[in-house]
Amino acid sequence: MKKLVLTLVMLMLGACAGVPVSTDYSQSYDFSNVSSYAWLLPPMNKKSEVDNDLIRERVINAVDMQLTAKGMKEVSAGDGPSVLLSYQLGQEDKIAIDNIGSWYTHFGYYPCYRCNPRGRHGYIGASHFYNDDLWVRNYKESTLMVDVIAPESKKLLWRGTTKRVIPTLKTPEERRLYVLETVSAILAEFPPGSAVAH
Repeated sequence: MKKLVLTLVMLMLGACAGVPVSTDYSQSYDFSNVSSYAWLLPPMNKKSEVDNDLIRERVINAVDMQLTAKGMKEVSAGDGPSVLLSYQLGQEDKIAIDNIGSWYTHFGYYPCYRCNPRGRHGYIGASHFYNDDLWVRNYKESTLMVDVIAPESKKLLWRGTTKRVIPTLKTPEERRLYVLETVSAILAEFPPGSAVAH
């Protein structure tokens, strides 16, 4: 069973190579001693559209799968875990404005308006951007942070973060795979120095 999980994780790592991830961690902490973990879940924000029982279950299952493949064991908080785990999830509406020169001005597709009296195109000094277009796009960006915390002091030891444009997700399975891909990309960097080269 463990080999199957590891195989699935490796396949996911190959699929999520393009997911942008940033990490920060304590350079004085010895992460090689991390062998077990317990969850320290934040209170659920009922007003947030991205914080609910379904998403929480998907995040927890994805993290558990990744850490199991790394040889770490989940225990209860009272059984002396090496570290505590938590996560933060957010979503933000974004607007992108692109200034794109009209395609026909770049390639000289205005023969009637771009000709000199002798019928030659593209006279010297002609501007190729006189008919620029502004494209406005609305999209949603998700942020997921996975935190590794010291059990006694509750100090942050490691944090992995990714921000992604949210694609159109129509089914529960598509949402599960999106979360799994995102979590896989983040935890590929944990413990520090363990990232798999792609």
